[in-house]
Amino acid sequence: MESYHILEMIGEGSFGRVYKGRRKHSAQVVALKFIPKVGRSEKELKNLQREIEIVRDLHHPNIIQMLDSFETAKEVVVVTDYAEGELFQILEDDGSLPEDQVQTIAAQLISALYYLHSHRILHRDMKPQNILLGKDGVVKLCDFG
Repeated sequence: MESYHILEMIGEGSFGRVYKGRRKHSAQVVALKFIPKVGRSEKELKNLQREIEIVRDLHHPNIIQMLDSFETAKEVVVVTDYAEGELFQILEDDGSLPEDQVQTIAAQLISALYYLHSHRILHRDMKPQNILLGKDGVVKLCDFG
């Protein structure tokens, strides 16, 4: 953790907590996902490590970029690009989206899924909460389940 400043908590779920942070000695804003080891089986921890290894090698404009990962005594920490918004929250707040925006989001999701499938990877948890919106409306797919 000596490389990052924690700024604020931005999410929480059964997986753990997500914080907005900043890389020290830099202006780079990141997301830090803290996943507790306690209560997880050896198999779950091995699956988590395998997912981290797979995601680390993915490079696509519509897939959230993993920047770093490390372990503490109690947690696995995954550091990714920070994306401003979550499609789920936008739909909750606004109720719907204009058709042209839906088409743009769909095209970007198709591009991301095509990339994943061409690398023989399935996204096992497609839902609005795992579709992030970055700067300039760029869709970022995250949390592969």
